[in-house]
Amino acid sequence: MSALILGATGLCGSGFLKAAEKADAFSKIFTLTRRPLPESDTVASQIVETDNSKWTGLIPDDTKFIFTALATTRGAVGGFDNQYKIDHDLNVDLAKAAKEKGCSTVVLVSSSGASLDSRFSYMRMKGEIERDILALDFDHTIILRPGILLGDRDKGINHKGFGNGTAMCIGGWLYRSRVQRLVGYPVYGDEVGKVGVHLALRENAKKVQIVESKEILDISDALKK
Repeated sequence: MSALILGATGLCGSGFLKAAEKADAFSKIFTLTRRPLPESDTVASQIVETDNSKWTGLIPDDTKFIFTALATTRGAVGGFDNQYKIDHDLNVDLAKAAKEKGCSTVVLVSSSGASLDSRFSYMRMKGEIERDILALDFDHTIILRPGILLGDRDKGINHKGFGNGTAMCIGGWLYRSRVQRLVGYPVYGDEVGKVGVHLALRENAKKVQIVESKEILDISDALKK
């Protein structure tokens, strides 16, 4: 079985890659990015294309699992409309293309608070991504809703917006503390990736599974035992 990882240069995407490389189930791992991965020792086959409008045609034919943490920020792309084209449109188009090539399982990194009814455009967008990925009707769909994401971010990328430096700082202070629920259960990108890969490879996996941030932390803990 082969896996395709989207967003592998980010916190959760790199977490997916690390976890997938430790799993014995995948005969091949692919990444699809705009620039080469910062880590040089990966065993993944890197597909690098700066023009993401060409990405749907680059999905390997034998992909059975797609793990997507593909996302950007308003600050990085110059506004919400451009963010929507990446976070929503590109994610949905790539998932659709993968399913047409026989992909059976999609694992999507969404966000705590994602809702079609949210007053906040970011949370509403995340809810729309979830809705449209679910509509593709994969054999298995796993949606991960992490809270504040922790970890070492690429300093060459503008990370203003949700998940900014202040939120990460507060999240780091309260990570796994008694009051972590007050900030939505902060979680490390590597934990998100590890849990996503684990759930995707489980036997008798549910058709649809939505996993909130607290459950991500709990499953990550259980996997250490």
